[in-house]
Amino acid sequence: MKKNTFKAASLACVIVAGLAVSASANAHPRWILPSHFTVSKEGGDWLTFDVTASHGTFVFDKPAGAETGEIIMPDGRVERPTYVTRGKRRSVFDYHFVEEGTHKVRVNNVPSYYTQYKAGRRDTVKWVKAHKAERDEVLPKKSRDVVTQLSFTRAESYITVGKPTKEAFKLEGKYLEMVPVTHPADIVEGEDVQFQFYFNGKPQQGVTAEITREGTLYRNHQEQIDVVSDENGMVTFTPNQAGRWLMKANYKGDLVNNPLADRASVNVHLSFEAVLQ
Repeated sequence: MKKNTFKAASLACVIVAGLAVSASANAHPRWILPSHFTVSKEGGDWLTFDVTASHGTFVFDKPAGAETGEIIMPDGRVERPTYVTRGKRRSVFDYHFVEEGTHKVRVNNVPSYYTQYKAGRRDTVKWVKAHKAERDEVLPKKSRDVVTQLSFTRAESYITVGKPTKEAFKLEGKYLEMVPVTHPADIVEGEDVQFQFYFNGKPQQGVTAEITREGTLYRNHQEQIDVVSDENGMVTFTPNQAGRWLMKANYKGDLVNNPLADRASVNVHLSFEAVLQ
């Protein structure tokens, strides 16, 4: 009897922890914001990056960790940032950009797995942090309508030193990814921008994206641009004003023959700038 009570208590703790993590991740999208998007100074320059998790566009809220930050160099190799610090509402890191070309800066999380199920006479929906290979060990015996979801978020930005290049756009072939058709260094206010989305290496239709310009605290309306990718994974939009912009893209879909999850909810959060004409 004591053993069963302990097992139930342990399961309850796991469920509560899973709910807390899931709610935090979903309620506070993570993003990365560079001090500059281009470098033209001879000999390169230091740039600083803010990393946080927040509903607001470039409003600091939760200190998302920057320890996993990476810089994809113009030749494709990976470097790590320097001077990483973590505060109460944001994390910060610096990097000296000197090599000519376009760099991708990313702070991605690791895949998370949450299993949803129903239990009890009232069909109460519950969650537990577990993937398909381990969920049977923690789910109650009479669980039903069991579905496991994979969650993953990329927080990215691009920095160009001198002449723009495209090597840093290379796909990994996992989860949701975005390839800039319009180069980030060529985004201009009032002109069309095209991005292409991929899921597990293939163009993905049905990716939804919200694109918002900075300064939402100081205007009555979000002025959000909403787009959905077509059969080729393409989205087209027009930034109507110069400034810094945040794109939050999401794709939800079923997974086939995946040993760890039945469906996916994956994101790309991109910070970019539109320059004056």
